Amino acid sequence: MAISEAVRETDAINGGAPVGRWGVYFSATRAYSFPASVASVLLGAALAYRGYGGEARFDIVMLLLTLAGAILAHAAGNIFNDYFDYVKGIDTKPEHGSGVLPSELLTVSEMRNFGTACLCGAALFGGIALLRAPFALNVIVPLGILGAACAIFYTSFLKKIALGDVTIMTAFGMGLTLGSYGVQTSVTNAPQVGLILWLALPVTLLVDAILHANNIRDAANDTAFGYRTVASLLGNESSRNLQRILIFGPIALISLLVSMRWLPLSALAVLLSVPLLIRAYKSGDVPMTAQAHLLFGLLYALGVAVMARPI
Repeated sequence: MAISEAVRETDAINGGAPVGRWGVYFSATRAYSFPASVASVLLGAALAYRGYGGEARFDIVMLLLTLAGAILAHAAGNIFNDYFDYVKGIDTKPEHGSGVLPSELLTVSEMRNFGTACLCGAALFGGIALLRAPFALNVIVPLGILGAACAIFYTSFLKKIALGDVTIMTAFGMGLTLGSYGVQTSVTNAPQVGLILWLALPVTLLVDAILHANNIRDAANDTAFGYRTVASLLGNESSRNLQRILIFGPIALISLLVSMRWLPLSALAVLLSVPLLIRAYKSGDVPMTAQAHLLFGLLYALGVAVMARPI
């Protein structure tokens, strides 16, 4: 999208006047994609609150720290994605990525420094969380390293060998859900981790749906510059079939988990997101897919939180 929806709206309000400096930096983060992080963090906290796999615990301060750290890490990933694509000559038009580099709204060094600052901010919030909850050391440190590595190496290396989807699903789906859960209550055994990762699968699939929608749109450009994404390898028709699974599979999974009494009946609140999911699939629009993911994630987390875990 050209710079971002936020910038275009600001331009319209200002009658086409240049966007302010803060607006440019905000646009560089591609904030429309942040629901991918927010939904996973809220789900992890809800699972801890209801005692899935461990002691039922909830700390609102830890939730806020986790949200802040996750959003900053996500922003860093988006910024470095744009940075590497631009310096490699892939993003050359304003509609590529956030558009701030091709439009010369920020310099390459400013973009790199901004991404580094966001990563440092995420690390700071992680450190504060660790001071508040030392028991979470075994979760915060490895997942923090994983998140930083994904932010830096996603475009520079992993995307080239068709590992982008796996990376995003691991970091923003399962990783953030487990991390948010693990700063609320102790993670002590493999079955506990397995349960949380299994319950994170619905939001994980929708996280990848956001990326896959982007990669379907950019398949020709990615192929031209030597990037191998799942979308570019599958072709348009097969990619659309996969997108159908990524978008509607989570509904089927939640229904299955409720029928198995792994989740309460209230988790079926995710059915309210079906109309938006359908619109996202039909349009193929990346921001709309992110909005559908956010609605689904909010309903899922709320459904888990409002009703006791089935026995």
